[in-house]
Amino acid sequence: MKSKKNKNKKSKYILLFLLIIVMCAIFFVQWAMKPENFREVKDQIRELFFGSKIEDSYNAKSLIMVDLSNDENFISKKAEEKQLPASLAKLYVIEYATTLTDLDDIVLTDYEALSLTKQGSSVANIKETNYYIHNLFAAMLVPSGNDAAYVVADYCGGIISPNTKTSQERVEVFMENLNLYLKEQGYDDTVLYDPSGFDTEARTTVLDLKEVTKKLLEYEWFRDIVSQTSYTATLPDGSTQTWKNTNTFLDPTSEYYNENVIGVKTGSLSDDYNLVVLYKMHGKEFLICSLGSQSDYSRYDDVNYILKTIDESDYLKK
Repeated sequence: MKSKKNKNKKSKYILLFLLIIVMCAIFFVQWAMKPENFREVKDQIRELFFGSKIEDSYNAKSLIMVDLSNDENFISKKAEEKQLPASLAKLYVIEYATTLTDLDDIVLTDYEALSLTKQGSSVANIKETNYYIHNLFAAMLVPSGNDAAYVVADYCGGIISPNTKTSQERVEVFMENLNLYLKEQGYDDTVLYDPSGFDTEARTTVLDLKEVTKKLLEYEWFRDIVSQTSYTATLPDGSTQTWKNTNTFLDPTSEYYNENVIGVKTGSLSDDYNLVVLYKMHGKEFLICSLGSQSDYSRYDDVNYILKTIDESDYLKK
């Protein structure tokens, strides 16, 4: 009788052990299936079975990597598919605003414009005081300040339509004209409804992002702003305000830090995490636009893998 009980007890332990093994295996498989894990091993397996490397299953919904020396798209995943721009919408806003303003324009911010900032937004803590327009551009780019985006849209809307009476009206005028401008410039797959990008109806593509970023990179002031770990703005009254860059590749304390990354911008909203990176290697510059990753880490893992590919590619060294 005792022997039978021992056998039953032993059987339960065996079953429990097997159950633990199965559960661990399930969790491991789920972890291993994520694009950022065992990426090189999976690439080697694909190459073994298919004879050549096929498009890697990047976590991003859409992605492109461009060699700016010849505008060649070296890596591309669903480049024409429309995605949520989130804060990357600010790139289009700034590009359009540069056609309406001078960098040294002085903008008096007020409560009405700042109050349009939605709850839960990333902010630059813009004060009710005077800013140069280039200060506000930096506030949009470095800490991704939504408050700065509304101030810029309010100011530019007043230039377009001086008779508008409220900040809301001026922002609406700005957005209407911005979308007309986007069509005129050939950004056919981009439509925006909010200057900060805090909008789930907006859409863009990595191809349009590539073009707007290339235009902005023609400005040295833009390159200077987006390349810094933190940026200190000097306001018209001589006071200063400092913002930390949201781009983890520029953070020396981060595991993702890369001294060859020289910009550009992050964006996230809801479950979409976006990233535009400018990378300098082999005496050239490479632009990576990534939209729709599922987490903050996965967008950096995707791009980090591409940076490694650039580093090791004999083709890209030419």
